[in-house]
Amino acid sequence: MNATGLDLLFLEVNSLEESVGFYEGVLGFERESINIDAEPPTATFKVGSLKITVVQQLETMLRRGRGVHFFIGVDDVDSFYEQVKNTLRDIQPPVDEGWGGRFLTLQDPDKYRFFFVTWSDRDAPTLSPQPITDDME
Repeated sequence: MNATGLDLLFLEVNSLEESVGFYEGVLGFERESINIDAEPPTATFKVGSLKITVVQQLETMLRRGRGVHFFIGVDDVDSFYEQVKNTLRDIQPPVDEGWGGRFLTLQDPDKYRFFFVTWSDRDAPTLSPQPITDDME
């Protein structure tokens, strides 16, 4: 098998209407389809070659968005920030991170975290997460 990359994000959401407002209205993603009469109601958006499908489902976890983070590359994260800063509460300006880029962090209405990033080295991002330690005693 040769994987070609990430093609689709499939997210369960509490409110299709809120999610459409966020992905299309705030972030400016292109809406490819919406079907509010489907069971369950769904909408699909395009951002570059990636599709994001949101499906309205009853909350299946204690809290959505746990442990999931999405990195979406943008040409100029500062321009993107200027585009969305007046439509979101509690948004912080982009910051330079020591592991390779300038990042803007946002959450959708269901607390899924998105990192919009302009990579320092456009070839291949290398993320260096902190090691997991067991110091919760």
